[in-house]
Amino acid sequence: MANVPGYFSTVFGRSPFRDLQNHAGLCILAAEKLLVLFPATFADDWTAVEATYDHLTRIENEADELKRKIRTSLPNGFFLPVARADLLDLLGRQDELANSSRDVAGMVLGRKLKFPNSLESRVLALVTGSVDTCRKSRQIIDRLDELIDTAFKGPQARIVVSMIEEVEALEQLTDQLVVEIRAELFKMEDNLPPIQAMFLYKALDLLAGLADGAEQVAHRVQLMLAR
Repeated sequence: MANVPGYFSTVFGRSPFRDLQNHAGLCILAAEKLLVLFPATFADDWTAVEATYDHLTRIENEADELKRKIRTSLPNGFFLPVARADLLDLLGRQDELANSSRDVAGMVLGRKLKFPNSLESRVLALVTGSVDTCRKSRQIIDRLDELIDTAFKGPQARIVVSMIEEVEALEQLTDQLVVEIRAELFKMEDNLPPIQAMFLYKALDLLAGLADGAEQVAHRVQLMLAR
């Protein structure tokens, strides 16, 4: 059974890992829409914000459909090279990336939320950092086939371990950016409507949570390596 994905195609008709990878791609595509949405808020282009949110939502719905397909078609038997529960947990953590992206985009659109001009560059750096963390986690998922073929050992495993460390480093950078932006926002609170300030902090938390969710995806693969 040298080629596990090929083996699954023979026994079950389709490898669940390919669908898992496709699902990861959709979730990261949803997150990437934030790179369009936030600059549109800086320009007060709320028509573009709404269009981007609608596109993001369609992607998130597509990811949900694929998630349901994976859950219903994933074999229950002992043929899986990794625990079924681990794959389902990984699937759920991936899905949260799309959900979190939709949540922050929906809140920004619904409240027409806009960060003060002086914070725009740092906020964009935070959005970019969070999306980059998601992209790196997807690269790890894209290597699942190689990991399975090599029984989660050898050079492929070492490459993935290095990639997990990169995800952790990216997530730490987003954490630091959030601390800096919150500190600057705190100085401006007296000049902001209290409700607006509250939602700006919430948006920062959601963006930080996006990067944290990507790190959790990487750590789930790390647990598979450990077993």
